[in-house]
Amino acid sequence: MEPIRNYLTRPVLVLICLLLPVLLHAAKPEDTPGKGPDNSNDPGGGGDSPLHQEYFTANPYTGTQSCLGSSCHDKEAEDVLATGHWNWQGVSDNLAGLEGEVHGKRDMINNFCVAVPTNEGRCAQCHIGYGYTDTSFDFSDATKIDCLVCHDQTGTYIKGATTAGLPEPAVDLNAVARSVGDNGGVPGRINCTFCHANAGGGDNVKHGDISMALIDTTREFDVHMGTDGGDMRCVDCHDVDRDEGGQVASHGIGGMPYHSVDEGTMKACSDCHQNNSQLHAGKVLQMVKTHDRLACQVCHIPAIARQVPTKTEWYWSDAGDLDRVPVIDPVTNRPDYDPKKGSFVWEYDVRPALRFHNGKWKKTIIGVNDTITQEPLDLGSPAATREDADAMIYPFKLMTGNQVADNVNNRVQVPHLFKASTEMPNPYWGVYDWDLSLWDSFSYPTGQAYSGDFGFVATEMLLAVNHEIAPAEVSLGTDGNCLDCHAEGLIDWPALGWENDPYESKRSGKPQ
Repeated sequence: MEPIRNYLTRPVLVLICLLLPVLLHAAKPEDTPGKGPDNSNDPGGGGDSPLHQEYFTANPYTGTQSCLGSSCHDKEAEDVLATGHWNWQGVSDNLAGLEGEVHGKRDMINNFCVAVPTNEGRCAQCHIGYGYTDTSFDFSDATKIDCLVCHDQTGTYIKGATTAGLPEPAVDLNAVARSVGDNGGVPGRINCTFCHANAGGGDNVKHGDISMALIDTTREFDVHMGTDGGDMRCVDCHDVDRDEGGQVASHGIGGMPYHSVDEGTMKACSDCHQNNSQLHAGKVLQMVKTHDRLACQVCHIPAIARQVPTKTEWYWSDAGDLDRVPVIDPVTNRPDYDPKKGSFVWEYDVRPALRFHNGKWKKTIIGVNDTITQEPLDLGSPAATREDADAMIYPFKLMTGNQVADNVNNRVQVPHLFKASTEMPNPYWGVYDWDLSLWDSFSYPTGQAYSGDFGFVATEMLLAVNHEIAPAEVSLGTDGNCLDCHAEGLIDWPALGWENDPYESKRSGKPQ
């Protein structure tokens, strides 16, 4: 049950710190919720620092330029400019068939809000920069880096929803800047979770295992981040690369290699949990020994969205009905419809889908492999199969739905959704006209042709699940119960490469 190092995804969380190296030695989570202990006696740094307090008391914060120059953080800024979190792309060594090329969020298609191009000003609420509105954004300009979003220690910093990454006007930027040295400047859960929980347009919409609740949750919902459990920060697992002295060597963060460059240090389960015979006993130990291709997460994440519901279906073809009254689901308390986005299905307690995975992904890239070859169109899934000896079974969230496509060119399309401009006057969220929004995208250009004849294509997408680790006592297989997985209808065995449940096949003599 040893997981594959460097492919535990979760979200992936941002360290873009522009701090003096002496302030950047991360501490083990022990005392301060989500932020690590006070390590003021640690010669490597990590405790509170008066430097930012003093400087930004005497000098007003005037933007990122306040962090640069004067022998402060120019080197750190240069490092940030090379990261996947900043560029939203990188060398795609983990994209099957596209190894060595440069790809990432900037050219991938998903079945949530579809794609970044033409919609940058809205997507950039979760970019670690300021002012990313279109292709003219200068990714070499260090003054555009948003240092505060990752290093605010007040818990008050928030980006505006439609301001291309700029902070809300009400944020006291001087107070935030003064706080940066507190707790060693290390990001707490709140710094990372704001963007990664709200991906897809709302809390827990996209990933299912990352919600705002993780900022202050209990062991029941996540044994690592629960305040009565491990009380860990995201960066305790999603770390940067460090030198021999423990100082930050790179601002790249471990995790999410299929979105961008594989960088930083991603902790594996075995880095902390090393001995199966001590972790498991009795029937459970026997089960673990006989299921050597199961990743730890399969049993220890029996369900996601256990505290906050997640979207599991999204149908863009239903969008545009301004007269339709949304129905509030009585279980999830979420609406089933939005005229801008279409109809949805929300769920609690979603059992993850299982697939073989070895770190390689299939992704749909704009202008590269966006042709519709089958329905549902696979927008993202592990590339491995049961036949790959290095692959293990991992859990994933399965997202299904439909989205706009070109009927003539047989291609899934990128629509212009957000904000009118002189060059693109017809965003779908303004005019509710798919045809006009697609002509906008064609003129952008996204790199996609458009015939003028649109329809909708069914799509599905798998997202890796690594959070919401449940307490051992409620994990699958507790007391060696085989029926947690081998009861009828729980597992999609053909998707894993078996014709039938191998356990039942062995008992009945049916082919596997």
